[in-house]
Amino acid sequence: MANHINVIGDSYKKFGLKHTSKSTACLPHTIRFFKKHILTPKENSEISNASFSGGTLIHLIVQDSLTKGMKVAEVIKSEKIQNKINEYKPLDEKDEQKFKFIVKLAQETALNHLSNIAELGGQEWQDEQEQVLWTPPVKTYWLMYIDLVSKTLLGDLKNKFGNPTLTKTKGWTYSNVKCPDRPFYSDVQQVALYNKATGLKPFLSYASNCDRKLFTQENCEDLSPENLEKALKELMIYEIAWEKKLELADGDLDTLAWLCCPDFSDIKKKSFWWTGVAQEQIDRLLKHYE
Repeated sequence: MANHINVIGDSYKKFGLKHTSKSTACLPHTIRFFKKHILTPKENSEISNASFSGGTLIHLIVQDSLTKGMKVAEVIKSEKIQNKINEYKPLDEKDEQKFKFIVKLAQETALNHLSNIAELGGQEWQDEQEQVLWTPPVKTYWLMYIDLVSKTLLGDLKNKFGNPTLTKTKGWTYSNVKCPDRPFYSDVQQVALYNKATGLKPFLSYASNCDRKLFTQENCEDLSPENLEKALKELMIYEIAWEKKLELADGDLDTLAWLCCPDFSDIKKKSFWWTGVAQEQIDRLLKHYE
């Protein structure tokens, strides 16, 4: 039998789309339309907040410590990390204070991740390993970058950050946050995809400045082979649902817009997805509904 050749479906190609990802597939469709069809890639990459940028910072610290054999304190003092800290542009005063607390407590958070990973035994780690995977009937490929990969394991780092509060007597304070007793399902779907692409056993490392949890196939039923397979199938459903809208729109951006009607209340409230979004960008979106 001839080898099957995977080809990106017309529904994707008509909109100039080449691949998907776990994070993209899990987006609400209005947000996916906005991020992938209204914003430029540069604009999309520039929308951030303290949690997103702080999470990237912790990832880099842990990854450099593991792959370069550096102490956490040394990594934090490195030019690479200091530049990341100095580059951050806060959205407002509360966001600025949150980022400052994340940076202040970065060593504790990173060390908690490293304590989790130490439980996995001696491993030689690579970071940000690129993988692609086709999962028919999804008509495009998944692109992924895996946080940590060894010869037998793969894993993702998940950070739990507190929130700053302005008090009358102590100024800005920061809440300590516990890690979940069970992994979030979207994280299970993520490592299910990674597992399918590599065949390696997955783990999830959760850490805050004051707590840590490590989930593996040995201590977490959600990461069993059977449940990973189920999680992957459900992730594929998210993507196929989006494909159906692309097919209906048939390359027409206005039609796709009407299939992804925005929540105007969320936009007005500047809720999570709309925090840090410029009014000009919102206006660009709303023109498709005039």
